[in-house]
Amino acid sequence: MDRYNKFKEGVKLVALMQATLVQMDNLRGTSLYKLQLKYMMNKLEDLLERTLRNPLSSLDKEDPDLLTRIQSNIELVMGMDLEELAMLRQEVDEYRAGKDEPNAS
Repeated sequence: MDRYNKFKEGVKLVALMQATLVQMDNLRGTSLYKLQLKYMMNKLEDLLERTLRNPLSSLDKEDPDLLTRIQSNIELVMGMDLEELAMLRQEVDEYRAGKDEPNAS
């Protein structure tokens, strides 16, 4: 995996971890919310950020807006209901199928 793709995957990992923490907060007050689990997730996020900080910061110079774009897309997905997620999946599948066609523009 080249440096740029490694950077993108690392950023996605951190962004998804943050999204998971936000979603956990949305469950506060329900039987699914466990304070110990939230604590462990926070510790994991901290460890991930510490582990990835140097590689991500050096690679961030290649595309400084990438983290913002990924975070914005994560927030978009987090705001969707299940029907919207299904619609998004269909759109992405159609887009990918079009990219794979030899005559796609």
